[in-house]
Amino acid sequence: MIQLEVAVAAPVDQVYSYALPDNLLQEFKGNDLDSVIGRRVLVPFGKRIVTGYVLACAKRKTAEFALKEIKDILDDSPLFPPSMIALFNWVSLYYHYPIGEVIRSALPPGLVIRTQRQLRLTDEGCVSDFDRYLQGKEAPPWIEKLLTKRALTAHETKKILARPRDKSLVKQCLASGSIACVTTMSRGRVSQKNETCYRLTQLYADYLSKPENIESDFDRFRSAFSRICCRDIAKAETKTVLLIVSLGDHRQCFEVPRKEIIARYAYAATILPGLIDSNIVEPVLRRVYRTPFGDLLPRYEKPSLVTTEQRQVIDEINHSIKKKEYQTFLLHGVTGSGKTEVYLNAAEQAIGLGRSVLVLVPEIALAIQIEAYFVSRFGDAVALLHSGLTTGQRFDEWSRAVAGDARIVIGARSAVFAPLENLGLIIVDEEHDSSFKQEESLRYHGRDVAIVRARQQNAVIILGSATPAITSFYHATRKKFKLLKMKSRIGGRSLPTVEIVDLKNKEKNSSLFRKKLLVALQDNFANQKQSILLLNRRGFSNSMICRDCGTIAECRHCQVSLNLHKSRRRLLCHYCGFTLPEKTICETCGSINLFPVGFGTERVEEEVRLLLPEARVARLDSDKASDRKVFMKVLQAVRAQEIDILVGTQMIAKGLHFPNVTLVGVVWADGGLSFPDYRSAEKTFQLIAQVTGRAGRGDTHGNVIVQTMQPQHYSIFLAANHRYEELARKELEIRGHAGFPPFVRLVSLRVEGLSEEDTRRRAFEIGSEARQWVKRRGYKSDIVILGPAPAPLEKLRNMYRWQVLLKAEQLGPLHDLADHCLRLFKNKGAEKVILDVDPDSML
Repeated sequence: MIQLEVAVAAPVDQVYSYALPDNLLQEFKGNDLDSVIGRRVLVPFGKRIVTGYVLACAKRKTAEFALKEIKDILDDSPLFPPSMIALFNWVSLYYHYPIGEVIRSALPPGLVIRTQRQLRLTDEGCVSDFDRYLQGKEAPPWIEKLLTKRALTAHETKKILARPRDKSLVKQCLASGSIACVTTMSRGRVSQKNETCYRLTQLYADYLSKPENIESDFDRFRSAFSRICCRDIAKAETKTVLLIVSLGDHRQCFEVPRKEIIARYAYAATILPGLIDSNIVEPVLRRVYRTPFGDLLPRYEKPSLVTTEQRQVIDEINHSIKKKEYQTFLLHGVTGSGKTEVYLNAAEQAIGLGRSVLVLVPEIALAIQIEAYFVSRFGDAVALLHSGLTTGQRFDEWSRAVAGDARIVIGARSAVFAPLENLGLIIVDEEHDSSFKQEESLRYHGRDVAIVRARQQNAVIILGSATPAITSFYHATRKKFKLLKMKSRIGGRSLPTVEIVDLKNKEKNSSLFRKKLLVALQDNFANQKQSILLLNRRGFSNSMICRDCGTIAECRHCQVSLNLHKSRRRLLCHYCGFTLPEKTICETCGSINLFPVGFGTERVEEEVRLLLPEARVARLDSDKASDRKVFMKVLQAVRAQEIDILVGTQMIAKGLHFPNVTLVGVVWADGGLSFPDYRSAEKTFQLIAQVTGRAGRGDTHGNVIVQTMQPQHYSIFLAANHRYEELARKELEIRGHAGFPPFVRLVSLRVEGLSEEDTRRRAFEIGSEARQWVKRRGYKSDIVILGPAPAPLEKLRNMYRWQVLLKAEQLGPLHDLADHCLRLFKNKGAEKVILDVDPDSML
């Protein structure tokens, strides 16, 4: 008997054993049985049929107990290589997440098959049956619907079975046979895309593959081909055959898509069936890959020379790649120093050795920018994996990677699970960015998982940034990472001059721009140079206030103010998506006299257009960049100098290379400093330093103007003076005294519930149990427990939120305590307990 180890896509911590039945075993005759590893299977799990993922396969020597058999194998080939199973196991253990759910999160969306229950009326079911059980009570609406339509949807059934009174009635009706509960399966939303192609059958393909057999004269060719076919070939048939030959030759194969044949000769649609019946042509079903690449990508030529700094760094990295040994490099290169060319050279080295390359960027916007460089250098060997693609495109790009057709994968954090075999190099660009941390469901950090994957596969990993994360810099000083520095910009260009404008000094105008920034914008426009304006807040204003009673318009589901988005004419919650019309009424006093307070990128864009009506202005934020084509068009327009002023959020602060941008204005630098987060100063420094780097990348020196209410704050002052290492030393000193990473490890336990009182009570139960556990185990001096306390954002999406924070220098006891709390409280009561290892956001 063949035994399979299967991780089911369900919230369970263990792996289960199933038997491979003989009828499915036949599929593997003559093939390596281990090729079943990495495929999806359907397995019985309790009363359900669920999706599982095969992790191991072995012959069972003894039959101590009977094994359930798998129901079906869903894939013709593996979805991931066996080398990734160790990574899935590590992620599951470290982040306390079921391994089947880890794999489901890693795979492209749309692949999970779900079982659903439906209530259906049987042939014997009738109204009198329900009257008997209702005993004179009013019938719920679903009974009338069931009697009318004879079946309820899976969604309706789920809601009914969740209500105790209805569930009791359903049980009685099931027992009597009046209704039946039928289990159905919903297939995955995505599958491979195929197209019908046509090719000549072997005899005629061999004949026509010889050039001397294709006469230039149409009638003579038709006559000769008719003799070979032993029948008179019509003119339309001859034309169709010649079309397949010519198109097949152009493709260097004889399989030609039907749509191409019909596009060139519409009548071929009528002719092809006859050619198939005559065994002259045969249809072939061929897979088609849905490409995410458009025709907007610019082409970048390989530079003839690299700088001395680049050469030193490239040689150091390539030496490690050649040795095929794990090594983590922290590449600290100032903006404009040429880190991308270092990445490309390292990728060339890895590809040349027959290994694959993974490139991670923190957000889709950066993936779109860096892909042009890699496609220019490596062509079709590049695949993309990020949420900006359609479901079909992601599935196809994943399939190209797992088949080995794409040896370089570029993507956002989820691409860390790309199914690349023989991985030789991982690049994490802008490694400091908070977007690498997943804040929902599986709360992993893409950079940290990438480091573990590199170690498991003896690969080199490059963590690149102009402003490295403080924890990464600390690890480099402790020799855990190898620090590489690039201190100079390409071409000997100097870093831009930065001026700080104190917003506390009042000026007469009410503009968002103080005189210095406004004059600089006007002069830059007059000199036909481009400018960038940064404000890390989208929308028009960040709140609406009632003039009559002072109430702020809040989201009905979250305890946050609604943001005005003028372009949509809506008030929008940036957390749950709740909206109200722009012309709304105060929910406290009923007044319609509401006015906007604060500002966002929409307002900056509007004000720039008013102050400089001749200037061509564009805006890039998450509202605009969700559409890949729109984002690419804006970047292309800026690159072609068709945009004078670009307004945006943090997505325009990183990775952009526009040589004609000579002015950068930070409209308000203080936004991040007000957050209750130990990393707020670090993040503020990084944002200012990164956007500063967009200026002066061409032949003209750059200038940056930073508007702030806190000009003496060390993060703003040091960013303006390009003094990263001083910032790092100060932050490490502060965190060492306060007990924050990298000197301790953190685990957050957050409780969410619909009832404010029940949520608070459960948080206190967890806090009390954690303190007792620490005392029992003798860890009182090793683990610090903070809280419970309300989360800074106390209510989100109708859920009240409390949290307990665990701190310790050693991770082992922290994991043990987290496991203990999860076992006791995860499935206890209606409240949801969420565990976050190494939390990035304290909100």
